[in-house]
Amino acid sequence: MKLTKRISTFGSALTIAASALAMTSTPASATVTADPCAGKSENYIVKNYARGFVNLPLRCGTSTWGYRHLVPKHGFNDSQIANTVARGKQSFGFYYTNLAQCPPMTFKVVYNDGALGGTGVRPQGIITAYYQAGHISSIAPQSTEAAC
Repeated sequence: MKLTKRISTFGSALTIAASALAMTSTPASATVTADPCAGKSENYIVKNYARGFVNLPLRCGTSTWGYRHLVPKHGFNDSQIANTVARGKQSFGFYYTNLAQCPPMTFKVVYNDGALGGTGVRPQGIITAYYQAGHISSIAPQSTEAAC
């Protein structure tokens, strides 16, 4: 009987402690995103973006290219990067998507297919990605630009 009472008392104390912890913890809606590059080298691949059978890596990089450049300089828009790489138009060294909005905007993803600065790591991958005012292509509908 004494053993049962001790277990019951311990269980109640554990339940109370767990309840108190739950009240002081961060709510589920407030998510904290960890830095995927913390403690990683510049070569570390944060994510691969696919275009057909080609994978375009986003590496941790440095303050001048890659993830460590994107976040503080331009923000990290994962879905826009994925959409632009997968479906955007391709030019020399970048993919772009003309966004149907007023004023006209383009989302541009710049990449390097070549080796990463003397390291032999190939491809370097995504260097940067950002919104640019105006459309890159002259094929963009004129009515959208005129309506602005």
